[in-house]
Amino acid sequence: MARRYSWLVVVGLTLVGIFIINRVLRTGGGLPPVGQDSPQALLRKAQRALAEGNRAAFLECVATRSGNHAAAAEALFDYVRAAYALRDALREIYGKDGWERFVAAQGMPAPFAAFIWPRGEDVAATAKVVVEGNQATAEVVPDAEPLALRLEGVWRIEPFPRGSGVRGQREALARATEALRKAREQVGKGGATPESLAQEARKQAAAEP
Repeated sequence: MARRYSWLVVVGLTLVGIFIINRVLRTGGGLPPVGQDSPQALLRKAQRALAEGNRAAFLECVATRSGNHAAAAEALFDYVRAAYALRDALREIYGKDGWERFVAAQGMPAPFAAFIWPRGEDVAATAKVVVEGNQATAEVVPDAEPLALRLEGVWRIEPFPRGSGVRGQREALARATEALRKAREQVGKGGATPESLAQEARKQAAAEP
């Protein structure tokens, strides 16, 4: 009888373990992400993820409260990576100020310019971080809006509104990403300049689908 009950206990614990594992895999639960125990650590992790193209690590850095928030975070990653690729191409063809000329010609800060960080610079060391309880702001890029950070077990970047406006931002990011990719394809072709590329990219990004 004792052996029978022992066998039932083992089976029961195994089933519970399988249920927990399946739940974690479905919901994304489990241990909190590492490297986000302070605003500076969060910025350093996010910068490395963007520079290396590590989508999963970057998504861990962003506060997502819904499917729309998660999709917007994915769109933000794609946008920043497209901006990095264009920046490298502009500087290679038009000189070290190629990107700066492109940005200046747009006439206003690019959407989410606060994420287009300098290459090879530790933004966590130079950012102006102000912490107030479980919230913080980080000024990373001059003339760009400060990043909003929030502590929810670990620190995360909160780039999107909590209301329904996040869907519109996701769509705007997708259009801006496509505009940057098209600009990248035209770098150095047909007499294109950083200024002409910027004007065309701005029109494409602003166009409604």
